[in-house]
Amino acid sequence: MEAQTATPQAECECGVHPSVFYLLATLLLTSCSTAMLCAAIMTDHWEHVTWERAALAALANTSNTVLQWLLDEKVAKIEEPSHRKNSGTFLVPMNGGIWTMCVSLEEEEVTILSRVGFPTEPLCTNYLANNQDEEIRADWQHRMQNLSISCALVCLIVLGSAALVGAFGVCKHQISAVLVTGVMYLLAGLFAMFTLMIIHFKRMQRVSTRSSPHGDDTADGVVGPRAPALPLLSAREFTTSWSLELGWGGVALATTTSLLWILLSKIMRYNPITAMLL
Repeated sequence: MEAQTATPQAECECGVHPSVFYLLATLLLTSCSTAMLCAAIMTDHWEHVTWERAALAALANTSNTVLQWLLDEKVAKIEEPSHRKNSGTFLVPMNGGIWTMCVSLEEEEVTILSRVGFPTEPLCTNYLANNQDEEIRADWQHRMQNLSISCALVCLIVLGSAALVGAFGVCKHQISAVLVTGVMYLLAGLFAMFTLMIIHFKRMQRVSTRSSPHGDDTADGVVGPRAPALPLLSAREFTTSWSLELGWGGVALATTTSLLWILLSKIMRYNPITAMLL
């Protein structure tokens, strides 16, 4: 009888408590949500700038502008007969992030275009830098761009702080630190959501002013002197890309992670997980 009762006790001592699996799942989901939010913020594929060929050709005809298509009609070089000095203006596809806007061309393609006057530098515009391009961008878009940058930076700071506080709370069995980690991930998801909403609606004013060539009067998609390109700006298309979708996934995971950390603090109050791990 003693041998029979000893075996179940040994099995219970060797088993792993379910709370440990909950802790591991929380840490795994935390890593995934943090990686997704950081990747979304740091990448530069939040939006793409393209040109409608049919609309561009129609506008070129009405504005007496000569279009020369290059790279299998991927890039358009525009010239005005009356302004030959401004013949180095190019309409190119671009992809942008929260604080950058870059030309969507390969190095080989840029080299080929450089033979016809395409500037090789700079290929990216940094919204954080103080340059002359800021004076061209509309004031309302300035404000929205600055708000999105501020929210993104706050999100990164909160994520970094939450990682440190969470590690301290788990290692030192500090229930209050674990609870604060859950709140911080909720704040990170909130600021990330603000960033996503601002980026999504940043170009919405263009829809209501599409008939006006000065709706969304920015240099996005234009390389070189802008004067000949002004009548053609309404042919641009702004579309969101995979970084925005990655950000929404990160927000959903961050919200779930927040709930898991808050529940983890309740579990640790009545069931010390660190004692099991040791």
